[in-house]
Amino acid sequence: MAKPRKSLWTDRVSVLLPPPPGEAQHYFYVTQRPWPSLLFILPMLLVFELGSYLRSSGDGSSQLVATYLIDALVTCFGRSAFYLPGLLAIVILLTTHIVGRHPWRFDLYVLAGMLGESLIWTLPLFVFDRVLVAHDSMPGINTALRSLMDPNRNEWINEIIRSFGAGIYEELVFRLMCITGLSILLVNVCKLPRAASGGFIVLLSAGLFAAQHHPPLGVEPFDMTRFAFRTVAGLYLAGLFLYRGFGVACGCHAFYNVIVVTIKAI
Repeated sequence: MAKPRKSLWTDRVSVLLPPPPGEAQHYFYVTQRPWPSLLFILPMLLVFELGSYLRSSGDGSSQLVATYLIDALVTCFGRSAFYLPGLLAIVILLTTHIVGRHPWRFDLYVLAGMLGESLIWTLPLFVFDRVLVAHDSMPGINTALRSLMDPNRNEWINEIIRSFGAGIYEELVFRLMCITGLSILLVNVCKLPRAASGGFIVLLSAGLFAAQHHPPLGVEPFDMTRFAFRTVAGLYLAGLFLYRGFGVACGCHAFYNVIVVTIKAI
């Protein structure tokens, strides 16, 4: 008698439990797999990488904190190139998909659903901003999305490009890498309780996400209201990452930024 195959989610490193038997092919769980997430974010990744390369001023002013951290990481291994952060994102997603032994096939409606979800999930972020941040200020998650005092088409395009980069790379660093890495350390290695570890990991990742906008990494002067908004946003995006997948979290983050800078430009 053949030995039953282990669940496709058994080896997934996560603070969440695997789905019930027979439901791994449900849309809710398919969106959480790395391969659909990679295909979903790939157009946004190309927009940011190609747009940044073609429109770069060469003074480094367009670099995001998240890409700076990734650059610092890969530089430790003796490598440095503008395309390495994007390549690292692709490699991480492909590796986690293969290691997790997830299936490659999925229906195309999954990508359409992820797009719709990403747009819908931006709404709570605007509610958080309305509640926590002054109404006459510019809402935003990333310090890179600077105010457009005298907006023009060129500036708006640059901000759109940076919006996609912030959505992808901040989710990569502060959700995928931070939460997954800490999950491996605390849950898999140290054998700490999953629920308690999960709460601590999510809170820490949200705090780090908010803090990176201010010195010494960021350039924005510390403001408690903004810090609180970004912490709440970080908790919210961490929840999306855990329950809806990396692709949906990236999409929500990126589209929120895009809507913000477009409204401000108008």
